[in-house]
Amino acid sequence: MNGNIFGFSVGGAVALFVFIWWFGTRASMKAQRLDELNDEIRALQEDLEKAQRTPRTGTLDPPRVFRETDVYSYRIKKRRKKRIALITGNIQGVRIADIWVNSENTNMQMSRWYEKSVSGTIRYLGAEIDDGGEVTNDLIQIELSEKMAKLKRGSVLPATILVTGSGRLKKTHNVKTIFHAASVIGQVGSGFRPIENIEYCVKNALEKADEVRDDKELCTTILFPLFGAGQAGGGPEAAAMKLLTVALEYLEDHQDTVIDTIYFQIWSDNELQACRKVLEDSGRVEAEEKE
Repeated sequence: MNGNIFGFSVGGAVALFVFIWWFGTRASMKAQRLDELNDEIRALQEDLEKAQRTPRTGTLDPPRVFRETDVYSYRIKKRRKKRIALITGNIQGVRIADIWVNSENTNMQMSRWYEKSVSGTIRYLGAEIDDGGEVTNDLIQIELSEKMAKLKRGSVLPATILVTGSGRLKKTHNVKTIFHAASVIGQVGSGFRPIENIEYCVKNALEKADEVRDDKELCTTILFPLFGAGQAGGGPEAAAMKLLTVALEYLEDHQDTVIDTIYFQIWSDNELQACRKVLEDSGRVEAEEKE
């Protein structure tokens, strides 16, 4: 063999030795790098398996759904006798609100009795049932359908509020009336989506409470769902900011409102965190001791 190294010409056995040394060193370095890559792959595989076995933490944690009913109350600084309160748990455990606001579609077609929705729960709890738990008189939906029939149309405008009685809920849960808020719009093949400016459901419901006030059966407390808290509505943070801001403004600006406590029903810990942050960061409320 013949060749050049460091500017010198070499040949014969010397050139062969240099070539073997260079080739062996290069192959050894490649093998070492291959071993390193294999070690990195094994480490990544172990990390992945560990992550799959370990519950997620931080912002990736799934929300915890509340089973217990707790109340977090905030006094309005500008109107000391007025409050906004967050009530956790299933609506079936709520017995402290005169008015329940039902999140309904613009067609005012309530969910079926056994569907996993507030609308279906309200419909069933308000109905007359027999000893076997079967519905014998669908009181709330019947009254709601009658009101729609009088309007002579199949739907109402977004954020419209229709008022019905509470049926059996009056006796079992101390609910005096139901406000049905047109908060979602249906689309064939796509299901329902939240209306634009969903905070108008809160504003319109509060105005309706003042409009239909009855001194014989005065309604001073109202319970709202957290409209639009799902991902389609922007998540709990966006919903909390819109809805709670409107509620705060209404209590501050309407000194003579019949409502003295506005409740928001909270399903999960991330909803509670979002709502408490909005209220406490506003500087317009004072937290009271948890009930």
